[in-house]
Amino acid sequence: MTRSPGGPSHRARPGRPSRAWVVASVAALATMLATMLALWVTGRVAGPAGRLYAYPGNPLFAAAAQLRASGHPAEAAELRAMARTPAGLWAAGQPGDIQAVRRVARAAAGTGAIPVIVAYNLPDRDACGHFSAAWGPTPAGYLTWIDQLAAAIGASNAIVVVEPDAVPDLLTGCLDPAQRAERYVLLRYAMRRLGALPHAQVYLDAGNPGMTGNPADLAGPLEQAGIRYGRGFSANVSNFQWTADVVSWAQRLEHALGGRVTAVIDTSRNGRGPYTGPDAPQWCNPPGRALGRRPTLDPGPAGIAAYLWIKDPGVSDGTCNGGPPAGDYWPQYALSLVRHALAEARAGHRAALSWVLSGPRWETK
Repeated sequence: MTRSPGGPSHRARPGRPSRAWVVASVAALATMLATMLALWVTGRVAGPAGRLYAYPGNPLFAAAAQLRASGHPAEAAELRAMARTPAGLWAAGQPGDIQAVRRVARAAAGTGAIPVIVAYNLPDRDACGHFSAAWGPTPAGYLTWIDQLAAAIGASNAIVVVEPDAVPDLLTGCLDPAQRAERYVLLRYAMRRLGALPHAQVYLDAGNPGMTGNPADLAGPLEQAGIRYGRGFSANVSNFQWTADVVSWAQRLEHALGGRVTAVIDTSRNGRGPYTGPDAPQWCNPPGRALGRRPTLDPGPAGIAAYLWIKDPGVSDGTCNGGPPAGDYWPQYALSLVRHALAEARAGHRAALSWVLSGPRWETK
């Protein structure tokens, strides 16, 4: 052990650290926190299958630039950190969505990265939640749109999530019999067409434990909707359920499906779990939430292919709890997610050495 210059006379009194030691320790801790955050947000989310793609055109970069120009560098840095984290690109029938998918697929292929692409354009989508509801295209128009989406993805290595909430909504009574029958036909076509792409990893959405308590109830509808054309299912998309709870629920659903499927889990905003306060609806821009676990391929639990930010956490759920329309970026809410995540990380560092060894665990449960 190396002694400090001057020998014993420069040591602190027993049981009481010196001021210099405290200052040095605080500085070291701050450096460590900054380093761990940087590793988490710079897209270094490689797993055995490769690394995920972070979209450089994320509008949060522009919001961060405005904050910095107006004298708020700390907030700007927080938004840039979020924007640099790989998140899903949603094709929702908006103008230019197919072109955006094509650009992202090509850019990602050029860097050897894997983009996450979400297909969300069914007729009568979000029939139960309403905040993202849209009439959408006609059934024939949807088939054409799926063909265009498949062509845009092409031979790129992409993770594709198909129609969040479309299957669980079939169980709720929000659709009449004719709409349900039509939805099965359209989903099956989407799964068959996208699943035939040479390098796409396609997942049909299954909702979350808050929507369907018994996951076995989803097995039949998922089969009818064409899950076997893909790799498996997605879970917790745009929701806040604890990762551990979703993992257990997903594993039960995999068992109900007879195995041979895997799941991807959205961890974008579940760092404090689901909201249980008085604001309604509880799933729509709820207050006090935090970023969840960083995107990771092959994270470890059996049957789980990835933790992903399928939902871009910078995007509003809809005109609820003070938010702008669904799909619009909401920098103020994004900042709150980052800050609550950092608070959870600091608490996790005090509670467990595993955070220091393996990176931030934004989730406390």
